[in-house]
Amino acid sequence: MKASFIGLGRMGGHMARRVLLNKLPLGVYNRNQEKAKPLAADGAEVFSSPRDAYRDAELFITMVSNDFALNSLTTPQDLTLMAPGGVHVSMSTISVELSDALTALHASLGQAFVSCPVFGRPLAAEAGTLNLCLAGPQDAKAKAAPYLATMGKIFDFGLKPSGANSVKLAGNFMLATLIEMLSEAFSLVDKHGVTPLSFFDLISTTNFSAPAVKIYGQLLLDNSFGPGGFSAALGAKDIGLVKAAAKNSLTPMPLASTLEDRFLRILARGWEDKDWCVLGQIQKEDSGLAKPSV
Repeated sequence: MKASFIGLGRMGGHMARRVLLNKLPLGVYNRNQEKAKPLAADGAEVFSSPRDAYRDAELFITMVSNDFALNSLTTPQDLTLMAPGGVHVSMSTISVELSDALTALHASLGQAFVSCPVFGRPLAAEAGTLNLCLAGPQDAKAKAAPYLATMGKIFDFGLKPSGANSVKLAGNFMLATLIEMLSEAFSLVDKHGVTPLSFFDLISTTNFSAPAVKIYGQLLLDNSFGPGGFSAALGAKDIGLVKAAAKNSLTPMPLASTLEDRFLRILARGWEDKDWCVLGQIQKEDSGLAKPSV
């Protein structure tokens, strides 16, 4: 079976390597070819263009940054190069609307579209411990399953691909809300003479002992806002997608509006490449606990 993977960024490169380390055949493409070359040592065929990756592919996996990037890679002219009955697995965080459009487009070409966005940071992608949100036709999911299983744990959300995208957006909304909540709580205790660390020692071992609280709480305490994790630009993009999905489904989400404003302030300062935990810096400045810089 010819299987192809496009998008070898902070997440995709590790995800493709997990497939190769499990001895499954895979060809790869990335706009910056330097990111593709190291995977050749792991057994990957390196394609020189997206069209080469599509040609005769029975399974095609994409992991790109946004709707625009995925749209540019999925023109009808490109998709017709796939093998008859081919399966496209989109692992990107994209809009519900694009997911529905791609489902219809692939169906019109006799192909299948599967959504499988992931939860986890680059270290989890490298270790193969991502959480995968899968949805799409049953036979298409079965074809993709051996590849996806190399990347982490699979959670199946049914037959409608965009259902998995709504799950991913809802989860990222919750994570952004968690970062904001922790930032505000740290500021509150700090302003009343209690060190945020001692407060964190309490909450992270009692009522709020979830892994996400421990990870993001520690990043906030360490002021770990530099590049390398999940960027503020991607966080802003995802909250925009949450807002759009909420509006289109008549779902009130007032906290999403607050987060949208926070991220706009971050982008206006030129912090788009910072980790999205830079939300904590904005909160500190608003509370008079930090100067306006990172």
